Amino acid sequence: MSTSTSTGGGKVDIQHFERRTGSGVEDLDAHQQYVLARHGRLDLMPVPSADPHDPLNWPAWKKNTLLVLVSFHAMMAISAASAVIPAFFLFVEDFGITITQASYLVSVQIIFIGLAPFIWTPIADRYGRRPVFLVSTLVSAIVALCGAFCKTYGTLVLTRCIQATFLATAVAIGAGTVAEMFFAHERGRKMGVWTLLVTIGAPIAPLTTAYMVQDKGWHWIFYLLAIINLAQFFAYLVFCPETLYIRAPVGTNYVEPAQKVSTFDQYFRIRRINPKPFNFIDFIRPFRNGLRLCVLLPALAYAITFTYTGVVFTVLVPQVFGEKFHLNEGQIGLQFISLVVGAIIGEQLAGPFSDWVVKYRSRTRTRTPEMRLIAAYPGFAAAIAGIVAWGVTLDQAAPGHWTIKPDIASAVAMGGLQIVTTVCTTYAVECYRDEAPQVSAFLTFTRQLYAFIAPFYFTPAIENMGVAGMAGLFGGLTGLAAVMVLACDIMGVRWRSGEARDERELRGVEMEMRRVEGDPEATEEKGPQV
Repeated sequence: MSTSTSTGGGKVDIQHFERRTGSGVEDLDAHQQYVLARHGRLDLMPVPSADPHDPLNWPAWKKNTLLVLVSFHAMMAISAASAVIPAFFLFVEDFGITITQASYLVSVQIIFIGLAPFIWTPIADRYGRRPVFLVSTLVSAIVALCGAFCKTYGTLVLTRCIQATFLATAVAIGAGTVAEMFFAHERGRKMGVWTLLVTIGAPIAPLTTAYMVQDKGWHWIFYLLAIINLAQFFAYLVFCPETLYIRAPVGTNYVEPAQKVSTFDQYFRIRRINPKPFNFIDFIRPFRNGLRLCVLLPALAYAITFTYTGVVFTVLVPQVFGEKFHLNEGQIGLQFISLVVGAIIGEQLAGPFSDWVVKYRSRTRTRTPEMRLIAAYPGFAAAIAGIVAWGVTLDQAAPGHWTIKPDIASAVAMGGLQIVTTVCTTYAVECYRDEAPQVSAFLTFTRQLYAFIAPFYFTPAIENMGVAGMAGLFGGLTGLAAVMVLACDIMGVRWRSGEARDERELRGVEMEMRRVEGDPEATEEKGPQV
């Protein structure tokens, strides 16, 4: 059966509501009526089930509460790394180390946040998101408290590594969790909340801890982190139901297993949701996205823009502003206000604007993820202009006389970064929504690896080129990132069509071999979304 129904949002093919079972096609009218009654429209992607426990069918307050929790958790993962920046000189005094060694307390967290998602993603794909978030926040609170009592540099580094490993869960599966709750037409706006808090995580931490370090010492950084992580644990305990929901891929003959999910299951029962056995391949599966240009290129574009705006400002503001304008820890912390304000303003344009662009461009054409990418170009322009203006105004400023011009420039750059972040992340996830956690893990790994390497050449770049020359170079590299997104805009659909064709051929051979071997469950799987 294949008919079409028109709603206020356009036409929807009723065949998408068909679910194959052992006895034939289910009553489509009941399913259609449920979706229409619950959401007021039928043109929804993905198509929700008729189960009230399906995260797509949750009430808005429930979705938005969890969105805030997951986004704040992701922000804290990034904030925990940069929170110690105002205390670098205190670490030098207490542990007898160099300022470079003190910076490693940030570096180790950056790299572990990039690597840990490869561990957490397969676990969360089997046991669900809720138990992973609960373990993450509880262990992070304990380890942060231990950090406050460290007496040696080595033990403090160890606690930072462990804390980063557990905090990385929200960065690893946060974007996937958002994709599991929201429909395509609202995903840009909702994903924007998550990316916004990730973006402001780095600058908001020094802003918060600068005066505290000045008055109370570095130990209070870890007391504060422990308190926040423990509060997150209790918030997840109350407001975080399970979002992992196994449903049949649309357009396949897969027999969907009966969903017997209760409210008790979603909140209190730790169970194996996905029966798929663990395999070593699952822990390295996110790396396959490095072969997908529709993920690799936006990941690189995002990483480059993130590093040459957010990371540059976070790492160099304490060093450059302290030397140029003779500012103390508290005054340096105030410089991060402009970064937070810029990112917040940028997000007001990023999510809603990109959703509007997709809606407008899909009026007369079939919707594709590439329709969103045009919204990224103003973000690249703002990021390039901001980083170049930051370097030039800082270079021209008189020593000892603070000026607001570099802060205004950095705010413009951060606004551009936020637009790029939201559009690139949403685009990559939409291209492979069924693999959203793996895509998110790859995006995180690429960003964190690039951000980990870059600070090693920041100082030599300033010494050899000056701050203005360095900013010009980084602005040019950000322009190269824009070209990567442009390539996806032009070729993305064709690339994914080729991938779908290749994967169908490979899976077809694999399924045929399994059928020859007598496997009754051998069936075709879904390829990437085109």
